[in-house]
Amino acid sequence: MIKETDYPSIAALIAFEMTVKKGSMTSAARELGITQPLVSQRIRALEEYVGGILLDRSKKPIVTTEAGQRFYKDMKNGLGPLLSSLEKVKSNLIETKVKVSISAYFGFAFYWLMPRLTELQRQFPDYLFEIRPTNSKQDMLSLNSDISFHFCNELGQYQFEKLLIEEEVFPVCSPDLAKKLNLSSGKVLGDLRSLPLLHKDQNDPRWVNWDNWSSALGVNIPDQPIIFCYQNYPLVVEAAIAGQGLCLGWKGLLDKQIEEGKLIAFNPVLKSPRRGYHICSDYKSTAAIGLVIDWFINEVNK
Repeated sequence: MIKETDYPSIAALIAFEMTVKKGSMTSAARELGITQPLVSQRIRALEEYVGGILLDRSKKPIVTTEAGQRFYKDMKNGLGPLLSSLEKVKSNLIETKVKVSISAYFGFAFYWLMPRLTELQRQFPDYLFEIRPTNSKQDMLSLNSDISFHFCNELGQYQFEKLLIEEEVFPVCSPDLAKKLNLSSGKVLGDLRSLPLLHKDQNDPRWVNWDNWSSALGVNIPDQPIIFCYQNYPLVVEAAIAGQGLCLGWKGLLDKQIEEGKLIAFNPVLKSPRRGYHICSDYKSTAAIGLVIDWFINEVNK
């Protein structure tokens, strides 16, 4: 009975062939995108299997021993077609997969969509998902993706639109900064004039910023001009996690960071019924896309 351990790995054969071709393990490693010690380890395993030395390491560039040269001539004619066959079957399998494109704004893609991709792929093993993050509504519309996650009140531009997560906005910061500022989780913050605030896209009407958040809730914020604005939401959140200040958090996006204790959430919360993240598509009626949309909806309703 043939066992896997009866033969060397393909990785070892590729490492040997590339080293002979390039004349050094360092060059082979660079070509293969791995480390030189790993190339050496694989070739050593191959030599242990055949029971002899295949490469003369005392010479620069490395040359094959007599046995190594015979083996190289014998194996290279078989290895090339084998690798070509592997790539061909891989390509053919990809071609048979159902391709689904998904557009989303950076924050939603990074904090809500990406953590669910592994489970999404597990649920739909015959699907090939393409994620298209953007920070522009116009880009989102022009991409014409199978599924789009828009942030809005109502769009009215797709055959299927459903509010997925209603907007709830609240301040967050790192535990270390909260301790330094003597702030406890859930505390109502009525005056932020002495606190460091992190800003994003002050003039973008799509998003609540500190000015309109504070105005709606009657909270005082600093009067001085904003010195610096971050260009996308993940940068703002990472700065908050690093303890650089407070930022505004959105329900659905930062739930995991809050649960894991990377961020602490405070009150008050600004709620906007009927506004938030909508899942949109012109292809909900098709079985392939409809199943994925239903899966996303169920994820929110868990």
